[in-house]
Amino acid sequence: MRKVYLLFAIIGTVFPYYFLVQFLNKNGFDLGLLVDLLFANSISTFFAVDFFISCFVFIIFMFNESRKYNIKEKWICLLTLFTVGLSLALPLFLFFREPYIKKEVLLNSNERT
Repeated sequence: MRKVYLLFAIIGTVFPYYFLVQFLNKNGFDLGLLVDLLFANSISTFFAVDFFISCFVFIIFMFNESRKYNIKEKWICLLTLFTVGLSLALPLFLFFREPYIKKEVLLNSNERT
């Protein structure tokens, strides 16, 4: 699964940034225009609100899982959430989490025997 998560992390960086670069080439770094377009109509507002709620849920999930498994790389995922987006941060966190889960499963199975 780690390879799948890493693949999605790469895809989650390349595709969104493709569209961001197009916007920046056309409009420059116009944050006001970006926000205006983000909330330009009800469908774009729907996607924006859905994204922000999903980011909030991801942050709660990430901190809960990080505490549960003592995941040290959570700060990288938090940074990528705010610099690239959820499309990178979520699969990257799952990529980092995978060995911690396997370690926990191994420890639990050793305790039972």
